[in-house]
Amino acid sequence: MLPTIESRRSPGKARLIILVLGAALLGVLAARGMLALRPAAELPVLGEVPTFTLTDQTGGEISDRDLAGTPWIATFVYSTCPGPCPRVIEKVQAADRRLSHDPRIRLISITVDPSADTPAVLAIYGRNRNIDPARWKLLTGDPDAVFALVRGGFKLGVERDDSASPEIGPVIHSLMAVLVDGSRNVRGYYDTNDPDAMDRLVADARALADAGEKQ
Repeated sequence: MLPTIESRRSPGKARLIILVLGAALLGVLAARGMLALRPAAELPVLGEVPTFTLTDQTGGEISDRDLAGTPWIATFVYSTCPGPCPRVIEKVQAADRRLSHDPRIRLISITVDPSADTPAVLAIYGRNRNIDPARWKLLTGDPDAVFALVRGGFKLGVERDDSASPEIGPVIHSLMAVLVDGSRNVRGYYDTNDPDAMDRLVADARALADAGEKQ
């Protein structure tokens, strides 16, 4: 298509349009966490996870000391959760694929129904969800200790409601993913239902891992 008389006479205007459109595209990419990583130093410290010792799906003991020095992503699920928990698992699996299963970043999920979710139950749950126990720890423990960790440590709500609808399930809990650095500092909360938030989680986790390598 031949250029119009106006475009031939206004090269400056055409360049301005290109610059504006380019800036708009850069803004969209940056907002979605696709253009560049946010430096780890810019991530806020939102709290500190207390020390803990829980049991994973293999029956092994896992404590905060096993996670020291590396960033980790925590989520909260339970084995009989009808719908929300499987979606959380799927969203984290998608994020982990984008991270290329980076060994510098650990994954954990803490059950919010620890009375029912024994290590054996979590092992079956993990196999059914294609969760590699070497990569992703499913954790359970004493109910009082678990609920204290979720509420007091991660600052997230969890309540049992046996009158809840079958679609929701008997445990009401957060669907957030929490990014924690190698010193147990909470560096971000990410809504697993929000694609933009999961973009940020991938970028922020990678930034923390890169920063740890430089130390």
